[in-house]
Amino acid sequence: MKHSLLKIFPIVLFLLSSVSCVSASHDHNISFYHWKSNYQMDNDVRNYMRGLNCQKIYLHLFDVVKEGEISRPINIFQVTRSLKNDSSIHFVPVIFITNEVFSNTDTSKINSLASHLKYFTNDMVRHSNINKNTIDEIQFDCDWTPSTKENYFTFLKYVKNIYPDVKISSTIRLHQIKDMKETGIPPVDKGYLMCYATSNANDGLDSNSILNIDLLKNYTENLNDYPIDLDYALPLFSWGIVSNKKSQIKLINGLTHNDLDSVRFKRISENRYKVLEDCFINGLYINKGYTIEIEQISPTLLRNAIEYLDNKIQKDYNIVYYHLSKGFLNRYTIDELK
Repeated sequence: MKHSLLKIFPIVLFLLSSVSCVSASHDHNISFYHWKSNYQMDNDVRNYMRGLNCQKIYLHLFDVVKEGEISRPINIFQVTRSLKNDSSIHFVPVIFITNEVFSNTDTSKINSLASHLKYFTNDMVRHSNINKNTIDEIQFDCDWTPSTKENYFTFLKYVKNIYPDVKISSTIRLHQIKDMKETGIPPVDKGYLMCYATSNANDGLDSNSILNIDLLKNYTENLNDYPIDLDYALPLFSWGIVSNKKSQIKLINGLTHNDLDSVRFKRISENRYKVLEDCFINGLYINKGYTIEIEQISPTLLRNAIEYLDNKIQKDYNIVYYHLSKGFLNRYTIDELK
């Protein structure tokens, strides 16, 4: 009997270890960022969102930039009839604020900025009639640094005071997770970790600078130590990295392989093209001899990122895809985004 147990015991251990290695699976509520100047929702996109049971859109309202000593809104969202009539979607206003706004700024200006943003945001919400003129969450998007964290966090506290019944959330960059002791923890109700831009397109690394799983793992090694509740933003976008003969780089957002025909561009590797004649691409003039590298997110790469987060986080979480665009959605099936 004892001898038989010794034979069975290794098998049991093997089965237990096999179970522990199975990829975790979690439920994800799916939503999208909307980062265009106006809201266009045709039936194809609407049906796509229904297939994902998507009921929420994070709507970019405007940017705040600093000009001299004055902070002002730019890139203001244009309200359209389709937005007013879309009662099936819950909208969360998103405001992007450049880091410079909080650089060398005193407290009185920070409080004034928060008050002006409340007035401007409420006016836009009322004019657009989203959520029946109510707000239950406002998200701020700012790539703050150790030198600006005190002012940004003061701003967030003041916003919470003037919006006592509204959830205040903030985007979180990957480096702000990795270096949380230096960059600090924002005083918000919720954070949204932006799981993209894992490296700089200028770095010259032979990998996808939008999303690299190894770099994502490195940045989020201490993810479970972050003290506020997080949801996760994943990329659907693409871009073209244009390099001239001096290795100077420009980005063309939204560029894909399908945009580069065989007459003006010669494919020299899987993702790289040589420009054969002077031409315009999406309003950018490029010369003969330049190279263009296409970076986009394949369904496999996206699935690898979700599987990594599932295993790392060990609980249900929400996914916000950046961003809502018919062109981007055409690249993925509904099942590939679930």
